Amino acid sequence: MLILFLSGILIFVILLPVNKDNGSYKNKKSTDVSLSGGSADLGIADTKLENAALDKYKKGLEKELEDFLMNVEGVGDVKVLIYMKSSQEFIVEKNNPTSSSTSGDSSDLKKEESTVYTTNANGDEVPFISQTKGPAIDGVVIAAKGASNEAVKLQIVRLVMALYGVEANKIEVLPMQSENVS
Repeated sequence: MLILFLSGILIFVILLPVNKDNGSYKNKKSTDVSLSGGSADLGIADTKLENAALDKYKKGLEKELEDFLMNVEGVGDVKVLIYMKSSQEFIVEKNNPTSSSTSGDSSDLKKEESTVYTTNANGDEVPFISQTKGPAIDGVVIAAKGASNEAVKLQIVRLVMALYGVEANKIEVLPMQSENVS
């Protein structure tokens, strides 16, 4: 009898609703939101700042690929242009409680989603961002001195596919214009 009583108390304590101001839970979520790019307002941030950050990210990828390709045998001088499909994507945490009901011969399973909220530095309640996905690359154009050689061209396409997960039909490798044009 004592074991049943203690088990009942344990279940009651476990099922008690948790206050929103629970210290460690609140602090962890606030930190995660602030680490996700500083945009706790989910896209309400200044569009110019987002475009500048996207441009900086894109230029960094272009420079990194150019520097690497210049060191590959047969490629020579390189100019890279990367097109981005979208900006950053924020994945909002959702609760997925399920409830089932059985009545006679049939049973129903219902799923209801609700957004998980946290408090930001200003004390405002904002959705909890569980994951941030970087912008997707939509296409890559590369001009290289050695691109007239088909083996080098194929090597560059395979490299870009491996590095960025871009499909081959979205990668174009062109021979670079020679400097002696009059």
